Amino acid sequence: MNKEVKKETLSQDLVGKTKANLEQMNEIKHGDKAASDIYAKSEGKDPETGVEIPTEASVEEAKEWVDNQNQM
Repeated sequence: MNKEVKKETLSQDLVGKTKANLEQMNEIKHGDKAASDIYAKSEGKDPETGVEIPTEASVEEAKEWVDNQNQM
């Protein structure tokens, strides 16, 4: 019976966290959201927009890729 109580508590906790995440996602304006995260490595995410903050190395790799694609 103790396991059942723990399962129910965990389930309720998961539902609560999921609802909180959805509410937070809905607060971000659609125009402020990035279409996708284009960098392989990030330092973290901007707390207001949820957009990843890329590492300097990721920015350099992305620039090299763009430069190489433009030479073709």
